Amino acid sequence: MKKTVAGLLVASFVVATIAPAHAAEAKKGGVEGFLSGCCLGARTAADYNTEGTGEREFVPWLLVGCCLGGRTQIDYAQGKDIHWRDWGRLIPYAGVVFAVWDGLDGANGVTRPGIAETYGSTYY
Repeated sequence: MKKTVAGLLVASFVVATIAPAHAAEAKKGGVEGFLSGCCLGARTAADYNTEGTGEREFVPWLLVGCCLGGRTQIDYAQGKDIHWRDWGRLIPYAGVVFAVWDGLDGANGVTRPGIAETYGSTYY
């Protein structure tokens, strides 16, 4: 477990030095979109691709999301249903496939309106 956490931290710092993302810029996709989707889920990747990180730098924004939870809990509290892609992350081993899938969606620039159009507004 310690090696996994250390590896994630090293990867975050490498990404921070290679491709720093500034908060005011709402970039779509790319490495930051992939990391957002892979680590935090499709909802967060879509939000990142739509709004950026607000007034925050990318790496602290990503680390806070990894430690404190993703966007699904907030959406659920606001009345959205939990989608089957969210449940898929809970399946041992198969959850990695869903994480990579979310990461690829984020890297391709999927936005919140786009994902809501695909899967329905009751979920996203």
